Amino acid sequence: MSKLLFIDTNIYLDFYRIRNDVKVSFLEKLEAIKDSLIVTDQVEMEFKKNRQLAILDGMKELKSSPKINIPGVLKNDKSATGLENDQNKINDRIKKLKGRLDNVLENPVRYDKVYQVLQRIFSKRQDIDLYRKHKMRYKVRELANKRFMLGYPPRKKNDTSIGDAINWEWLIYVAEKKNADIWIVSRDGDFGAIQDDKGFLNDWLKQEFRQRINKQRKIILCPKLSFALREFNIKITPEEAKEEEKAILISFKDQLSLSDSVTLTLLRPCKRCGEPFEVQKNETICPTCTLSNN
Repeated sequence: MSKLLFIDTNIYLDFYRIRNDVKVSFLEKLEAIKDSLIVTDQVEMEFKKNRQLAILDGMKELKSSPKINIPGVLKNDKSATGLENDQNKINDRIKKLKGRLDNVLENPVRYDKVYQVLQRIFSKRQDIDLYRKHKMRYKVRELANKRFMLGYPPRKKNDTSIGDAINWEWLIYVAEKKNADIWIVSRDGDFGAIQDDKGFLNDWLKQEFRQRINKQRKIILCPKLSFALREFNIKITPEEAKEEEKAILISFKDQLSLSDSVTLTLLRPCKRCGEPFEVQKNETICPTCTLSNN
């Protein structure tokens, strides 16, 4: 049976949190299986809506080095002079890097490798892709609006957008049309719970998929792109897997929109709902899920 892959927006944004050399290899592997990749204009919009913010979050780390005050008695020392020169060189390089990031923001088609690859993927027009002029677009939107009004998952708490519902209705359509198993890569809690490195599809979505498609077809929720790519016979190196882990931790911090004045002892994804939370002691479940148990 055929097998298809859907990647949520937050996973695409991870590419701005991965080191460049590993990032390129990851992107190449993703593009290699684009014929099996389900794309929607909803995900494309969300990616382009949040791309600049993801880049600006990275720029926060590019800060000029604070001036080191050298005691007067050492002002004429060769080491002191060398230190000042080195500090000036560091600050000059930081300015150049910020200038290059400005280019990435202003002209992604030319300067942003992530944007270039994903634009090629978003621009494909296969029968598994939902795009602006697709004949099913308005039908899918109608079904998505109905499930949103009824409060059906997938949706976030206090959500005012039907975006997740659009993606789900399209996955149902593609699974039925192609008679395919579906892999979903996401970890923001819309589609189900995350426990360690495993994903558990929401109970209602699982039941709905079986009723609307059939019990033989599979739908799997996976929190890591590296895990899903292996299912599509793509080899993942230990370095790539390690960099993805780092990107996930950065992502949790970004989602919390923390100011520089806030200090955390540890950020950890809740083992039940997958949402990041501040660990005070040795908790593995966030306060919200803890309260729901009581």
